[in-house]
Amino acid sequence: MDQSDRGRSGKLLLPPDVTPDHVLGLLELLRSLGSGIDSMYVGDALGEDVNLLPHAIDVAEALELIVQRGGNLELTERGRRVAAGNPKTVKELLREVALKLEPIAEIVEQLRKKKELLAEEFESIIKKHYPTNFEEAIKNVLVWGAYLGLFKMDEDDEKVVPIRIPHAKSARS
Repeated sequence: MDQSDRGRSGKLLLPPDVTPDHVLGLLELLRSLGSGIDSMYVGDALGEDVNLLPHAIDVAEALELIVQRGGNLELTERGRRVAAGNPKTVKELLREVALKLEPIAEIVEQLRKKKELLAEEFESIIKKHYPTNFEEAIKNVLVWGAYLGLFKMDEDDEKVVPIRIPHAKSARS
């Protein structure tokens, strides 16, 4: 994984074009093919854009769903549970590790503090992380937030509101 994709906190910057479907599709393929699949074969089997697959692999790895060993991809225990799980279980398992992704972690932290983010505040966070592909990133981050049941844009597109924000584990307020 490219070090530029990791911030000072060690979190992975969510690629602006990797959706939950990309990650879940990768897990489903690994589950059906078995353990220790060469990543080159995975790309061929998925038929994904050759530029997108490494990013989907990075996200799955950051979410503790897969590990890479000698060029092969293997599901972790969490990855096996996600690949075999029902939609509710999958979302719960992913929500547990979603804060390893930026800007999701920053948005959740701001929502913990403020209870809502004005659209301008949300856009400012996105622009900070994605200065060149801001529009695509806004949509994708909202897709991830809604899919994970963490946050969504309100019906008037004026603010981002929490759906189900996990409690901070280490901070005492």
